Amino acid sequence: MNVSVIVVMDNQRAEWLVENYDIIIKQFFKLGLDITQFAIVDDLLGVDYKSFSSGLTIFVEDDNKKASSLLAPINHMKDCSNGIFVSPEANIVVVNQSIFESFDEFKNMLKTHLKIDYDNYCIKCFGIGKENLKKYLEEYKNSNNVFDYFINSKYGDTLVVFRFLNSINTNIKDTIVSTFVKDLKQAFYAHKDINLSDAIEEILTLRKLKISVLETFTGGYITNLLNKIDNQNIIEDSTILNSKNTIIKILGVDEKIINQYNFVSAETIYEMVTTQLNKTDAEIVIAITGIIKNDNQLQDNIFFSAIGDKNAVNVYKHKVSGDKDFIIKYASNTVIFELIKKLRQNALNITNYAV
Repeated sequence: MNVSVIVVMDNQRAEWLVENYDIIIKQFFKLGLDITQFAIVDDLLGVDYKSFSSGLTIFVEDDNKKASSLLAPINHMKDCSNGIFVSPEANIVVVNQSIFESFDEFKNMLKTHLKIDYDNYCIKCFGIGKENLKKYLEEYKNSNNVFDYFINSKYGDTLVVFRFLNSINTNIKDTIVSTFVKDLKQAFYAHKDINLSDAIEEILTLRKLKISVLETFTGGYITNLLNKIDNQNIIEDSTILNSKNTIIKILGVDEKIINQYNFVSAETIYEMVTTQLNKTDAEIVIAITGIIKNDNQLQDNIFFSAIGDKNAVNVYKHKVSGDKDFIIKYASNTVIFELIKKLRQNALNITNYAV
């Protein structure tokens, strides 16, 4: 349902809502509301507005410029109690800040007063371009025409929410979602709205494995991600290797390999992992290598990652562009995703490297 949502809250809470705009929009989508205009007011009588780059419209009180005509008069709206008003005719919902503390209560109100009742299926995947995914979903939707979808992507980590009317047969919903997952199985990692760190924590808590981490241009970011979820002390050791000499002296990789194939190569990272496996007590070694230049761009837009255990080592080649912050976070997420896939599917089943 396309609606305008007006939130009555104080300025401090309004700042929080602006910062978490994507999260709030996702929550409203799950409830069945497609936001055409989203506003925050601290007074429903006399407001003006200004626009933010996010597309969010913030309404603020201004005695000189009134914009009350943009709002449906409260006395023409249905009072749903708890500071919530709706105008089904004008497709406007006025709420107070308390709904962000209890979306379940808000959902029940929507069912009662706006007759909105949706069922959501959340899928998490990694490494798919948002535009390509949207194009695929549009074609998929046209062929099924019983669902809407929401996409949110950050540093390669992507959430897809399928929204069905509750009246749709459960078997139809399951078939549509399972077909989607099957088509994108190489990128899929969760059937719920969690991030990569949450997914890897669930697995590591069960497996209780020790991991060794080797990082170059990410400078410890992967280790920090794992440390945040490290309730089981799974990191056996972590090393930052920012030059050819550190790889030779600290790891003991043969200098001839680096000279022949370069610092950033499948051959070098394969040697890094196999050498470390012989030195550490960790069951798994994960590694990443690349060079960020002085202009904060990734050299040749290429980095390599690798995951190895006593049975096999897999090496992956990646191409990505962006600023330094994006590259480091995207690359780190990539390694976590590959670790999830390895632990879940026991994907390392070869004894040499493959790009």
